[in-house]
Amino acid sequence: MTRPIPTKAAIQLEALLPDLLRLARYLLRDRAAAEDMVQDIVLRLWSRMTDPTEPAIDDLRAYAFSALRNRLRDRGAAPPDLDLDEHLPDPVAGNTLPARLACAETLAALDSLPPDQAMLIRMRAIEGLSYAQIAARTGLSEGTVTSRLSRARAALRERLNLPPGAPVTFLLD
Repeated sequence: MTRPIPTKAAIQLEALLPDLLRLARYLLRDRAAAEDMVQDIVLRLWSRMTDPTEPAIDDLRAYAFSALRNRLRDRGAAPPDLDLDEHLPDPVAGNTLPARLACAETLAALDSLPPDQAMLIRMRAIEGLSYAQIAARTGLSEGTVTSRLSRARAALRERLNLPPGAPVTFLLD
């Protein structure tokens, strides 16, 4: 027997995915390893949330980031000289405000792009599709996907007032 997950909790968990993945990719410097780690954390959280013998999670964001912190420590995945407490956000302390503002600003800039550009960036950055997968899904050639993504990133840099060539990829790739 499982406990039903409230819709609000499921929405909150889904909303945490980009932040968890972005931070895991930053710390691990390996997209595949980061995706695997975040998937494992989400599966464990989901399992715990549906287990009627487990108490409900009061602050899902804090719990998820703590799970990421613990998982990195347990696996020895972080570089040995990296102080995880310094680099992982503490959602309870509220010191994530600059990062949240940057994310909100980036998402607003993404929403202001033409729909076809925003769609390609979302497919690449959020869904993690390769250029070939995007080409197959959209019916565009891989070269067209590459050039359109390049123009979309340039437009995003402009909207965010970043210098040409600035790494938009940290936020979106």
